[in-house]
Amino acid sequence: MNVLLVATNREREPFPVAPLGALCVAAAARTAGHAVELLDLGAERRPGHALRSALRRRPTAVAFSIRNLDNAAWFTARSYFGEVRDLAEAVRRAPRSPLILGGSGFSVAPEGWMRRLGADYGVVGEGERAFVNLLDRLAHGRPAEGLAGVVTASGPAWPAPAPPIDDLDALALPAHELCRYGRYLRRGGFVSVQTKRGCPFACSYCVYPGLEGRRYRLRSPRRVADEVEHVASGSGTCHVFFVDSVFNDPRDHALEVCAELSRRRVPARWMAFCNPVGFNPELARAMVAAGCVGVEFGLDAATDKMLAALHKPFRQDAIGSSLAAARGAGLPFSVHLLFGGPGETWHDVEEAQRFLDGCAPPHAVFASFGIRVYEGTPLARQAEEEGMISPGLDLFEPAFYVSPPLAVDPRGNLDRIVRRRAEWSSPVDWNRVTLRAIQRLLNRLGARPQWLNVRNYGLRLRRGAEP
Repeated sequence: MNVLLVATNREREPFPVAPLGALCVAAAARTAGHAVELLDLGAERRPGHALRSALRRRPTAVAFSIRNLDNAAWFTARSYFGEVRDLAEAVRRAPRSPLILGGSGFSVAPEGWMRRLGADYGVVGEGERAFVNLLDRLAHGRPAEGLAGVVTASGPAWPAPAPPIDDLDALALPAHELCRYGRYLRRGGFVSVQTKRGCPFACSYCVYPGLEGRRYRLRSPRRVADEVEHVASGSGTCHVFFVDSVFNDPRDHALEVCAELSRRRVPARWMAFCNPVGFNPELARAMVAAGCVGVEFGLDAATDKMLAALHKPFRQDAIGSSLAAARGAGLPFSVHLLFGGPGETWHDVEEAQRFLDGCAPPHAVFASFGIRVYEGTPLARQAEEEGMISPGLDLFEPAFYVSPPLAVDPRGNLDRIVRRRAEWSSPVDWNRVTLRAIQRLLNRLGARPQWLNVRNYGLRLRRGAEP
C-alpha cells in the first residue's frame, strides 16, 4: 500500500519533539513492503496546505500519529483535538482513503478519538506489528476485525491487546532519514532514541505502564549505539535525548549502554530522564564519560508524604544521594516537581523547597501545578472516590487533580515560593515573553541543556523577594 503517515504534533514548548513513534512505524511498514510518505506537521509552517498537497498524491491509506491529548498544564490547559479534527476533515474531503489513528495520545483514549473523528481504524499500543498487520489486511481486501491491538469503527473501543514485542533488537531502526531534524535542532529539540520500553513502577497518575507494559524490554547496548551512530553520521555531532520512562533503571543496562557509547566514541551529546532509583556515583561518572550533558530528574514530589501519596518508588534519602552523585560527577541536572497531589498543602510545598535547599543544588527546578487525570489510572479512581470528578466523566478533555488546600490563589502562592530561588521556575514564568526570547537565542547558539544557561526565569526583579 501507499501510506501517508502524518505526525500531527505541533507543540513547540519548551521545544519541539521529533516524531519517534511515527519513525518507528514507518520503518516497520517499509520493511514489510509498503511505501510510506512521512508528513511531519511539526516542521511545517502551513500544516493544512501541506496535508492537502500530500492527499492529492492519492495515498491508499492515511495514518495519523497523535502524540498527546493536550498540553497537561492546569494554568493554561489546551486541548490538541481541534487541530487533529481539522486535519481529519481534510482527509474526508479528499479521494477516499481509510483513516487510521495511532500514537500514544490515541492509545490513552481510543474511544474518545474514534467517536469524535469517525476514523475507520485505530492502533492501540505498539504499532510496529499491529499497524503492519492492519495494512496487510487492507491490501488484500480482508476485514480487520479481530486483529490484536486494532480498533475498527464498528468494533469495541478497547481491542484485544497486541502482545508486547519482546525482541526490540529485531525491529528495523526508526526511519530517522525521513525526519528533517535540522528544524528541530535549531529550535532546541533533539533526536529521540529509546534504550528500552516498559515501566515497572506504579506512580498513581502515569500512563507509561498502560502504554508500554509493566516490565522492561531492553534493547541491546550494541543496537542503541548503532542507532546513535546512524543519526550522528550525517552531521558529525548530534543532540540526542533518551526518551525511556527512566533511563537509569535497570542500572546495569544503563551502565552497559554508557560503556558501549564510550567504547565507540560516538560523537553525540545526549540527555535523559532519570529518577533516584539506583542512581549512584558510578553511573553518573559513566554517563559523563559517554557524552551525557544533562539529566532531568522526574521527582514530581520532594517530601516523603507526597512521594507516598503519588506511589513513587523512592523517598527523600534516595533523592539526596542521587543529586549528590550527579553533582559530584560534574553532571548538570534539573528537577521536575508536580504540585497538587492528594492531601498536599502549601506547608508541604514549602517543605519540598527547604529539603531541596539542603541537597546538592540543582541547576534548575521546574514546579508544575495540577496533575492531569487519565482514564484507568489509580489517580482517576481516587479522584472519583473523593468526589473531585464525577463518576464516568469523559477524561478525553483535560481534567486535573488539585488538592483543595492548594486551590486558593495557586498562581500567586506558587510564584511567591518560586521567586525565592534563582533556579526555580513555575508556569507563571514559562509564558513570559522575555524567557521565550532568551530560549530562542539559546537555541540559535545550540546550547544544551537549555536550563543550564537560564536563571531568574523571565528576568524577574528579585528586589523585595522573600528570603
